[in-house]
Amino acid sequence: MRVPVKRDFLECVEKNVIKQRPAWRVDVSVVDLERDSVIIMSDHSLFPGGVLKDGPCISVEIKPKCGFLPSSKFIAERNFVKRSATRFQMHQVLKLREQEISELSEYDPLDLFSGSKERIHKAIKDLYTTPQNNFRVFLNGSLILGGLGGGIKRTDAVAGKAFEDVLEGIIPAENGLRTTSFIQLVAEAVYCSRVLDGLLEVQKLDNFDIEGAIHAYYNVVCQPCAVCQQLDEARPPHRCSSLHSIHIVESLKIVRDYLIAATAKDCSLMISFRPMKDGAIGSPYNHVYLQSTNQSFNYKVNFIDLDLKPLKKMVDYYELDKKILNCFIQMLEMEHNDGNAKTIDAIDTINIKTIKDC
Repeated sequence: MRVPVKRDFLECVEKNVIKQRPAWRVDVSVVDLERDSVIIMSDHSLFPGGVLKDGPCISVEIKPKCGFLPSSKFIAERNFVKRSATRFQMHQVLKLREQEISELSEYDPLDLFSGSKERIHKAIKDLYTTPQNNFRVFLNGSLILGGLGGGIKRTDAVAGKAFEDVLEGIIPAENGLRTTSFIQLVAEAVYCSRVLDGLLEVQKLDNFDIEGAIHAYYNVVCQPCAVCQQLDEARPPHRCSSLHSIHIVESLKIVRDYLIAATAKDCSLMISFRPMKDGAIGSPYNHVYLQSTNQSFNYKVNFIDLDLKPLKKMVDYYELDKKILNCFIQMLEMEHNDGNAKTIDAIDTINIKTIKDC
């Protein structure tokens, strides 16, 4: 629903947003102070009807990220690491280098999208352990785990104890077991709902990868391809050159599908839970059973942050992809060189020992 607003309201919103963001995200987006109206959106951390009407509501927000490894024929040979390492894993290395995070996340998106109950459970546990900005929990609409903006580094003993205590009114398990039960609850809902199956299908609309889609983008905007211009003209035509001879309609479809997939890779999943009352029937919501506490919960699932990515972001996506890959490949090369150095040291040690023995 769209409602009229005044500038002072938008200025207040902007101040509150800036306070909640880490320094490196302050300039990512800004509030448009010239707007005369805004859209009121549903709060998916709650069930409709209020906070206390039908008991407590606990919600989890997950950023699933990209759930597959690309196989596009337009991926350059030097970038084939994309076929074996997830985008999330590679981006973590860049974020660590640029000090946006203090440690690498333990989360692997391929686990969450696997369809395996065991791997989904592992994914939720890893997200809880290193939430960053990819995992948050709300109780009756208020944040109780995770951070705003940049998230938190790791769920340490203090944060874990506080979370365990908050769960006491929702999950009647022994102290020390409530968090474990909560992780099981979330994993069970993800597994039973199969909600990520549809999201993965949308993500896979990107079947050209940015290395192919960027060429279609330059077709669409009717500009000389900056990517092709960067390549060595002395070399034979590269594998993406054929994309500049396709029909404009096909180019539009490639770019459109890429941007839709980009939204699906960057959206958030909200799952809200509410304990079912004994004898309750006729609920419009799905339900999930938590075996460890013999409880049943109503739950609802929603996706948020579904705004379509703008066309002008295509160049940014391409440049970020290069930056992520270069950083990750450098790390692999350093590890390889370090491994070779250790091997040489070991050989030298053996040779010295052999000489002494002689």
